[in-house]
Amino acid sequence: MKKLFLFVSAVALSVSLNSCSSDGGGGSSMSMKVDGVKKNFKTVIYSFGGTTSVYGYTGNIDNPTEEVEFDLATGTGADKVANFNYYTATNDYIPVALTSNVTTNDANSAKGTFSGTVEPFGAGADLVITEGTFSGKVTVDEN
Repeated sequence: MKKLFLFVSAVALSVSLNSCSSDGGGGSSMSMKVDGVKKNFKTVIYSFGGTTSVYGYTGNIDNPTEEVEFDLATGTGADKVANFNYYTATNDYIPVALTSNVTTNDANSAKGTFSGTVEPFGAGADLVITEGTFSGKVTVDEN
């Protein structure tokens, strides 16, 4: 049931972001290494109800092959990344241990780093995320 809820939430977020952003990236970027393999994501950083969220995807926003999404707690500093999820075609992952450092987090932009270990919802091995970075202009979701 939790997996279904997360999937439906991700789809709703994708549709919402697609209808509010013409370029899908808004000048934002996110990258990370997953078990040593570099991943670059098209990224949207948005504010919805005062919460800043970061959504990254590979492929098409309507049919992503991989996704990363998380929220930023208010302010800057260590461990401000919350509700982190990493989705692949074969599994969904949540953090076992995740560290972050947010250097910019205001109404106009967000920037920071993250790393840690994520575990699958289903069967499979944990993944190690290193060199995670995100930055970009914040857009306001008016939908």
